[in-house]
Amino acid sequence: GDAAATIAKMPASFTTYPGSEARVFKATAQRARASSNLLLDRDTLALFGSIVVPGHIWRAMQRMGAWIEPVLVAEWARLTRSYAEPKGLVIPPGIVETALTWVEPVRDVQVARKLALARMDSGEPLHCVWSGQRLRTSSLDIDHCLPWSAWPCGDLWNLLPAHSSINRHLKRDKLPSAGALVSAKPHIEAWWQDAWERHPTFGDRFRREATAALAVPANAAISDIFEALEWRRLRLRQDAQIAEWEGAS
Repeated sequence: GDAAATIAKMPASFTTYPGSEARVFKATAQRARASSNLLLDRDTLALFGSIVVPGHIWRAMQRMGAWIEPVLVAEWARLTRSYAEPKGLVIPPGIVETALTWVEPVRDVQVARKLALARMDSGEPLHCVWSGQRLRTSSLDIDHCLPWSAWPCGDLWNLLPAHSSINRHLKRDKLPSAGALVSAKPHIEAWWQDAWERHPTFGDRFRREATAALAVPANAAISDIFEALEWRRLRLRQDAQIAEWEGAS
């Protein structure tokens, strides 16, 4: 709540377009009372307020993030040291920078792999989403539909069963083309429904992650989630210019 109030009062109020008093950002903040059992989903975060970022600025920040971040870290470290000096405090070089180091997401597919193996052990057929081949325990891989190297996302909707030869030697770190994704649609939707939607533990998590990352309503149909995945694939292709994979022949 304090952070939201500070953002709305200071940077959102005083950041204007060059030569103009027009504000770049529109921010509102409000005090929210959260329960002890706090779930950081979209609805909970919305209780603290909102900020509107112009689309062209948001897209530029996404594309230039690799260059913007080092500048922000360096400037924040400089400001921190300047704030400490009047109080007689000396912050050695590197201390602030270390505190601001980004913790990289951990690549983990074990949840999806264990669930896939359990289904296979029970006798249920499991197929590669890209080729339709029936999978065995020896050929099972869990593939990131949108490659981890381009977008480190371990959400359940992004984890798909694939044949190891396709995942490791053909698709690898490439982005599935629009055609490859459409061809895989029946297998992807079936996996989402059987593995996640109907699971007593992971159903809610699947929905929360899809809502957050793919910007779909909480009650969206599976087909709507797939359509949002297609849109996310297109945006990633445009922004990152990743090589595409045309699918299994």
